[in-house]
This record gives sequence, structure tokens and C-alpha cells, in this order.
Amino acid sequence: MEPSHDHLLDGEALPLPEPWIRILDSEPRNTLEAQLKVEVGEGHPLFGKSVTALARCGRCDEVLFGTEGASTGFAQVHLTWRSAPDTPPWPWTEFLSPPLFDSLADHAH
Repeated sequence: MEPSHDHLLDGEALPLPEPWIRILDSEPRNTLEAQLKVEVGEGHPLFGKSVTALARCGRCDEVLFGTEGASTGFAQVHLTWRSAPDTPPWPWTEFLSPPLFDSLADHAH
């Protein structure tokens, strides 16, 4: 994980709003990162980018990823759980800028 991502999600520096949950264990992190790679097809803004799963919504299939090479550094992605690349704009992606707490708090279900 890039140091900037770790610092911005540090529990003391930036708590996450409900229902967002930090991803601290490597197994769920690896699973979410692998699923994103399956779903992202050519033409999607995250295609070919290195990502790190940082947090997930406890009520839906959205995940906060740290992104390499994106201007903002963070992407909120709605995974579809397909077993093949989706057609852009799926998986739905919104790039976020700090403060992340405010952007994630606006997440509606």
C-alpha cells in the first residue's frame, strides 16, 4: 500500500463513516483486488492500473480502492461480481479526493 493511502486511512487521522469498514487483512483485500481486475475491461479508467482495496461498504458491493496513476488517488467502485470483464462504464467508478470522510458519508443506499 502506498504510504499516502495508509496515512489517509489511519484510524486517528481519518475515521470512516458508517457503514464503511477498513480492510486490514490481506485475504479480503486480495479477493477484492482480484475481482476488480476480472471486471475491468479495456476502456475503463482503472484498466491496467495498480489498485489497493482500502475499505468496503458494509451494506452494498462498493469498495474504496487506492489507485496508482489516477489524479485523485482514490476510487469508489461498485463491483458487479461478474466472472468476465464488464462493458464500461461498469464496474461503476467514481474518483474521490480527500477529505474522504465527506465523500464516503454521502454514499446513499
